Amino acid sequence: MMTPGDIPQFYLGVRGAEALSREAWEQNFRSAQFRAFANLLPDGLMIVDPDDVVVFLNTAAERSARLASPFESQALSTFLRFSDFDMDDFLASAERGHAQGLVRAKISGKVYQASRRVLVVAGSASGFTVYFLRDPENQDRAKRGVAGRSISAGDQKESARLLFPDGLKTQIDQAVRAYARNFRILLLGESGVGKTAIARHIHLTGGERGRPFVHVNCGSIPETLFESEMFGYERGAFTGALQAGKRGYIESAAGGTLFLDEIGEIPLSSQPKLLKFLEDGTIQPVGSSVSKKIETRVITATNRDLTEMTRQGGFRRDLLYRLSTFPVEIPLLRNRPDKAEILDMMLERASQERGAPLKLSAACRAILMRHPFPGNLREMKSVVDYVDIVAADVAMPEHLPPSFSRVQNTITEQPQTAATPESTMPEIELGGRTLKDMARAFEERIINEALDRLGSKRAAAKELGVDIATIVRKTNRASD
Repeated sequence: MMTPGDIPQFYLGVRGAEALSREAWEQNFRSAQFRAFANLLPDGLMIVDPDDVVVFLNTAAERSARLASPFESQALSTFLRFSDFDMDDFLASAERGHAQGLVRAKISGKVYQASRRVLVVAGSASGFTVYFLRDPENQDRAKRGVAGRSISAGDQKESARLLFPDGLKTQIDQAVRAYARNFRILLLGESGVGKTAIARHIHLTGGERGRPFVHVNCGSIPETLFESEMFGYERGAFTGALQAGKRGYIESAAGGTLFLDEIGEIPLSSQPKLLKFLEDGTIQPVGSSVSKKIETRVITATNRDLTEMTRQGGFRRDLLYRLSTFPVEIPLLRNRPDKAEILDMMLERASQERGAPLKLSAACRAILMRHPFPGNLREMKSVVDYVDIVAADVAMPEHLPPSFSRVQNTITEQPQTAATPESTMPEIELGGRTLKDMARAFEERIINEALDRLGSKRAAAKELGVDIATIVRKTNRASD
């Protein structure tokens, strides 16, 4: 049991706004009781002494700041240069007397609710400054309770199992092993197929949980800013540069994973510098004459044909070789046999978030199963989100987004009874067609009728007595 003598003076000093000597404050900050208490806080806590030196960071602050090494006893300016916190506006506001404001993360853009308080040093006009950085996600979790819990490792594994079909799962497992050996992974596939989700899965499964995952969309960085954003810059490197300089994306990923999305959009002029980093692990910030050694794993992704780009001179061949140690081809959603299972998973997630079941009518499901989804997983998620808003318990065809054609929406509910031979025998136009054309049309109509009635390729394959690969192949042929 804790006695009054075990309670650090820190608690009493903050509560009563008492002025302690500098030595007393420092002793309190070094005490095991205070550190144990501060490290239990879900939000960031940072303490700076009267000389603007960081004397304490709790675990939440270190994690949010994405620090590769301890920064206690370092100048505040040095901390701000290397951390993920952009505190310039907040500190300027604090100098004008404001105790509260906002701090933005440089990499993710997350906004923290920041507050500042000064612990006065006895006999002095200065004191220790305490910064609290409240993560709004912590508040959201507390409000949502169990229904809105964060995704656990088990949930992530279950999502991965549903998002990656058996054929791709083998490749992903191999990619995880390659990643663990520091090989570079190149994810290939159209926009929306889940490249980012796969990259995060490899990062987490490969043993980097808790380490930084820096996602860089190379296509969103202007060509003139690419080198300064990727490699960082020193103070005064160019007009408009921050006074403290800036850490680049590569350095921010130190100890974790650098995910370069849309790698095919990297300017040709910047590719040699990236190639050098991949070869020897060093970077040279803009305006600096000193190189830095950075240890980070690299995953890249693109929806472009890099081989063709190398032929046309838009992408360096040696850079392609460095990036594609282990390439992974991600299939289109319309070509995947588990499209129905993915849809069901998204509906289940929507049901959990809304706190009520969300189901599809047979006709609505049939429309979605026949839709080609050119936007892949991203488009399917968008459709489910739309239906989640406009539908009650059961989504009907009229609840689908306006982009779905009127022809699709004319499909009506059909009774769930065994079909008679007469009801499933389509009529075939005979004039001017070969036997092969008529047989193909007959197959297509039989398959489409089964899909409309059952709403699943797997169920249709079972009823028609063929394997699901046959259904997938023939439906893809029909859509070509």
